[in-house]
Amino acid sequence: MPLDYRSELEMYTAELQQIWQHDPFKLIAGGRLQYGEFDTGNQLPDFFVIPPTQTNFSTTFNRASVYGYGHWQPIDSILLIGGVTYDWLKLPTNFRNPPVSGDESETSRVSPKAGIIWTPWKDTAIRGAYTRSLGGVSFDQSFQLEPSQIAGFNQTYRSLIPESVVGALAGQSFETMGVALDQKFATRTYVGISAELLKSHVTQEVGNFDFVFPPPNPPFSGVPSNTREQLRFQEKSLLVTVNQLVSEEWSFGAQYRLRHADLDQSFPDVTSIAPFSSFVAATHPKATLHQLNLFGMFNHPSGFFSQFQSVWTAQSNSGYTPDQPGDDFWQFNAFVGYRFPKRMVEISAGVLNLTDRDYKLNPLTLYTELPRERTAVFTLKVNF
Repeated sequence: MPLDYRSELEMYTAELQQIWQHDPFKLIAGGRLQYGEFDTGNQLPDFFVIPPTQTNFSTTFNRASVYGYGHWQPIDSILLIGGVTYDWLKLPTNFRNPPVSGDESETSRVSPKAGIIWTPWKDTAIRGAYTRSLGGVSFDQSFQLEPSQIAGFNQTYRSLIPESVVGALAGQSFETMGVALDQKFATRTYVGISAELLKSHVTQEVGNFDFVFPPPNPPFSGVPSNTREQLRFQEKSLLVTVNQLVSEEWSFGAQYRLRHADLDQSFPDVTSIAPFSSFVAATHPKATLHQLNLFGMFNHPSGFFSQFQSVWTAQSNSGYTPDQPGDDFWQFNAFVGYRFPKRMVEISAGVLNLTDRDYKLNPLTLYTELPRERTAVFTLKVNF
């Protein structure tokens, strides 16, 4: 169906933060207020049994957050981090999925935070973190003074559920857990191992048309309405990195990342489906992504440098109807460049995807976008 959709947003943010530090303690306290107004409209033409629909709504967004964080270093080798955040959110029920609604809803959450950084030896660091948080509605999520990391692990996200799969979401609840080991060896070898478990859930309203069978009065047509969509997402990831300095000029490295994503998507109010419809009320897709990045780098004292990369990617999927195949492929990249004294200016040129290899990956597992064809790249960096 043709759709004419318009949305305008005006938003204001104010945040105050205070930091007290007196070894071995540091306290961070603050609060954030946000206010916004969404002006949203959509227009649908007359289409068979769908009546012409034109809606225009003005809905508000409000957020109030207070938080406190404490850092305590009882001995030189241990840093303990704790905190708590309270968030209250008032947001439009459905301003993205036509036919839109003028309703508003409220949600709130108390979110504990905990982290530890332990350095039992000079070149060894062990980190761990657990956090809960409440997401926002739009670009309001991009403005905050509140700490975005605990023990080196992210706790602030715009979305954990990939927007390429379900679209933009509002008011997501996040839960994260992570543990990592960073080790430096006397052989100038650097090793890092980290594992994370990321969870997110949200219930949103999506637009639909309700029909009554048989219709009480002709003509037979639908009535604009909304129905609930429940989303539960979980991602497990493992990252292993190894970097080796061979000399003052040569270095080599490898990075392996494993991601497994699991999405549970359902429409609980849909109890029956017409036999001629392809709509599915509940799905449970899964995807597993492997990525291996190997590189070698040469840095000459004169400022000349070069690098070669090889990237292997493999993905498998399940829970799709029809089946969605994965992919398995290599890509190769090469760069050369020059750094001026004190690295004030850097220029480089390179070729990405030397073998001109295209791919098909499922966005359920997040990945850095790779070039789909052979691509020339030129860069200029200036440091002030």
